[in-house]
Amino acid sequence: MSSDIQAINSIESPEFWMRRLQDGYEEALAHLMTRFERPVFSFLYRRLKGEIGVAQELTQEVFLKCLQYCHRFENGRPVAAWLFTLAANTATDHLRKRIRELPAPENFDTPDPEQVSPWDQLDQNRKLNSLRGALEELTPRQRTIVTAYYIHERPVRNIAEDLGCAEGTVKATIFQSLVKLRKTLGQQP
Repeated sequence: MSSDIQAINSIESPEFWMRRLQDGYEEALAHLMTRFERPVFSFLYRRLKGEIGVAQELTQEVFLKCLQYCHRFENGRPVAAWLFTLAANTATDHLRKRIRELPAPENFDTPDPEQVSPWDQLDQNRKLNSLRGALEELTPRQRTIVTAYYIHERPVRNIAEDLGCAEGTVKATIFQSLVKLRKTLGQQP
């Protein structure tokens, strides 16, 4: 009895009906539609974000393509996978066509050349974060001298007076700090 059930199941399998369709029996499409129309519709409905009318039209288009291109179906491949591939391609084609049909905007806002683009802002933020991290690698004395010289733009003479050291010491510290910063930031000295 189990062999009879297997024979019936194999006869009613989607692959059986696809072979029948390939052999020219168009009524086999009705069997495939009975089995897959609802799942294909649900797939398209979700893909099109709830556009029920478009999903219904595209479902019919999928089965028309199934009839039209059944000779391209590779035996041994699951029919469901092939039908869902047809459905995905049909939805993608529909969405691309929709984008091409969108009207062009009537006026364009020209970007302000002085305004920093979001990408440039992101890049600047990354660089600043890297620099802050590299400054933390310096000794407190190096960090003080570099900050005074480059950020506060104090002359070497004034920094030397503030720290009670020679101007040559300040210059050497600035040089050593820059070498260390470049190394930390991955740049060649």
